[in-house]
Amino acid sequence: MSQGHEQEIGRLLQMSMAGLPRDSAAREELSRIWSLELQWFTPEEADLITGMLCERGWLVEVEGRLAPVAGLELARPPLGWRPIARSMADPPHFERPPPRMEAPQKPPGPSEAAVEPPLPKRQPMPLISDPKPTSMPPDGAEGSIPSLISMISEKSGLDNKEVMRRAQRKRRALGPVTLWMALALVAREQGLDMHEVSLAIEA
Repeated sequence: MSQGHEQEIGRLLQMSMAGLPRDSAAREELSRIWSLELQWFTPEEADLITGMLCERGWLVEVEGRLAPVAGLELARPPLGWRPIARSMADPPHFERPPPRMEAPQKPPGPSEAAVEPPLPKRQPMPLISDPKPTSMPPDGAEGSIPSLISMISEKSGLDNKEVMRRAQRKRRALGPVTLWMALALVAREQGLDMHEVSLAIEA
């Protein structure tokens, strides 16, 4: 198994499952994400890739849901990354990394036992529209997010939770975009009047 294969499959599963319950997905949900939401593969390719990743040990089934195998590093891909269908359809077998041998530790001396490491500093909570803490001024459109979610839900027939799930998936796929922009993309995808969406954001 090459490191390149492991890295690419780890990126595919990170983008597909991050944020889902228990970081796992039902088989048909995974195929729908790849073919319809992210539009990486055709439905037939998505079903084939799901089956091959299960068969060769990259995905394991737990209580009817598929999850990445333990030991696989799920690294966030760079902006614009896209998987190659033919590579994902014929993955190598997953090989578990050999266990790391830890050097035996000597018992601490009298002075070492008394020293405790400092507690980590608490990080500031980020704004909902920005996935990382920032020194930039707050986004002026952030206050429109609750009403924007309600409007999209009412006009599209999706419930609020599904609207948010789709918006967060777009943020993971696109990289550094605000939540209100991701919601606007969901609205456009649902065929809503973008003039009304723009007014809701400005309000």
